[in-house]
Amino acid sequence: MKLKIKQPKKPNSRTSFRVSEIDTLKETIKHQAVRIAELERMLKLDNMNASNEYAKAAHLAIKSVFPYYQAEYVKLHTRKREIVELRQIFLWLLRNKTTMPLKKIGAMCGNRHHTTVMHSTRLVNDLADTNKKYREDLDKIKLAFENFVI
Repeated sequence: MKLKIKQPKKPNSRTSFRVSEIDTLKETIKHQAVRIAELERMLKLDNMNASNEYAKAAHLAIKSVFPYYQAEYVKLHTRKREIVELRQIFLWLLRNKTTMPLKKIGAMCGNRHHTTVMHSTRLVNDLADTNKKYREDLDKIKLAFENFVI
């Protein structure tokens, strides 16, 4: 009688690759779930028709973070930093969270040109990328806006 000696299995590189690949896929799926939730929120916003509702929600969202904010600030023709920054956030909200055309957004803010809306959006994004406190405030405003609209 011959004894069979079991040879240790060679590690299968393909199997170990798949395990790491599965971890990567799980991480990707997790991030996609967040993106899908964001898209669902945006679709709910897109289904609304009245731009006045967007404007009211944007004003309320900004007011929830900056209690001294007044709705008239968006139409003022001033270059005071405090007012300009709040107006830029208002424009950013309407630009990124609604499907309103740039021209209509500009008209809501004291007949501003569509390039002003584009410039404000770029500035807010740049400030959010470089300033942590600004990013936190912007996230609070964005969340408040979504809660008011949805």
